[in-house]
Amino acid sequence: MTPAQARIAESILAAPDSAHLLEGVTGSGKTEIYLWLAHQAVSRGTQALILVPEIGLTPQFAARFEAVFGKRVALYHSGMTDRGRLLTWLRARYGHADVLIGTRSALFLPMPRPGLIVIDEEHDTSFKQQEGFRYHARDLAVVRAHQLKIPVVLGSATPSLESLMNAERGRYIHHRLTERAQTTPMPGVRVLDVRTRPLQAGLSQPLIQTLQQTLDQGQQALVFINRRGYAPVLSCDNCQWIAECRHCDVRLTLHRQPRQLACHHCDQRYSVPETCPACGQATLAPIGSGTERTEDVLESLFPDFPVVRIDRDSARQGRDLPRLLKRVHAGEPCLLVGTQMVAKGHDFPNLALVAILNADGGLFSADFRGTEWMAQQLIQVAGRAGRRASQGQVILQTRFPEHPVIQALARHDYASIAREELERRRLHRLPPYVQLVALWGEGRTQAETEAGMMTLRQTLAQLGATHNGPLLTGPFPAVIARKRQRYRAVLWIQDDNRARLRHFLAHWLDAHPRGAPKLPPTFQWRLDVDALETL
Repeated sequence: MTPAQARIAESILAAPDSAHLLEGVTGSGKTEIYLWLAHQAVSRGTQALILVPEIGLTPQFAARFEAVFGKRVALYHSGMTDRGRLLTWLRARYGHADVLIGTRSALFLPMPRPGLIVIDEEHDTSFKQQEGFRYHARDLAVVRAHQLKIPVVLGSATPSLESLMNAERGRYIHHRLTERAQTTPMPGVRVLDVRTRPLQAGLSQPLIQTLQQTLDQGQQALVFINRRGYAPVLSCDNCQWIAECRHCDVRLTLHRQPRQLACHHCDQRYSVPETCPACGQATLAPIGSGTERTEDVLESLFPDFPVVRIDRDSARQGRDLPRLLKRVHAGEPCLLVGTQMVAKGHDFPNLALVAILNADGGLFSADFRGTEWMAQQLIQVAGRAGRRASQGQVILQTRFPEHPVIQALARHDYASIAREELERRRLHRLPPYVQLVALWGEGRTQAETEAGMMTLRQTLAQLGATHNGPLLTGPFPAVIARKRQRYRAVLWIQDDNRARLRHFLAHWLDAHPRGAPKLPPTFQWRLDVDALETL
């Protein structure tokens, strides 16, 4: 370990019953600290639990830890067979595995000798279970570690605002790694204004030239576009008809492999019409670009080099993710095209260039977390470049080059973005300074949903009038108002005192079945505490 890594590791070991926020720039060697802490835990006869946000990250973590702990490492995630998960559960339960590595559900593995919990990429929203039994693995890990009186380490190059606030208030001990472990400088960022430049499937001419130079030098490049499919819209040039899902209020995405129209919300698939269903003309055309179209264009521009696409669809189609990543790790000159799947924790030794095709997606998001999520994603993907001997390069294509967030991203200055966002959230009474519970409702018709939501709001308001109730906002239609043939709406319940809100909702849930007017027959509702989906 470097001296900086060693100091942090020792300080974590010196506070064994605390929560630790490990903030380290991409490539700073956070995994080395995890390994050292796990080794200390195992040396004391205890077990270590390492949580990662995506299944795709488990192979590389397993390889790193197996090199140290051998067969005493066990994996646990939903991509395994039932038998595989059962075997890991039994190994964990009877202490036959010293190091457990998995996604969020691995948090519930039994550990008779608990010694350490690590949450890597703690900012990642994948740690929140959004359906069924809802929980946030990061927050539950902190609670579990507190109950067990063992250290929990939350690691990230771009910590969540919740964790930064907890560190600011002294609930977490904040550790910082400000330099890369290999002493290689952070990649240089070139902000490329594309307002007046012609684009070829989102690629500007200066970017194409830089890609060619990178490949000619025997290095790799990553083209990041956070949109699956071939094109996000199929439209008619004659009458402006647009392909839309029959079950959801969303446009269908055109896919090439296989050729079909897909809804990314209800997973319905439709055949691609040869002529426009509205006017009958053969004037249908794709609009915009996704990973498949970008892959096609790159293959035509650079026929002598392999193009590797890594997204959820390529994994579904049998392109085994570990096999794809193995090709990249071999170091041969190639082009990667990927979504956020390649932005999370991967270490590509020969990756010299990262190109971000559209950096503006989160600048004007309706979601109050949009800027935070955008900054985290882009800094993470930019950090894949130049992680070994030579400095990497990032090209950031944007139509808003003067925007303060774009300028901060060009400086790798996540801290200033986080400070601005925290101040904005404080002024507007938004999380993390208040607790937000989303009450979601859905019905067979819009009228049924509106009636059900207003009934629930009335019962909340009536109880709140006598029990110092929380702030109620809404109900209002969801951004995707109709999903899976159900009409959706949401009501925000907010309070700056978590205990008071918890007591209020418990009281309301006890009273609601007896005192509330009858709800519409097919109306359903649910509460989502500390909701990430709020619109």
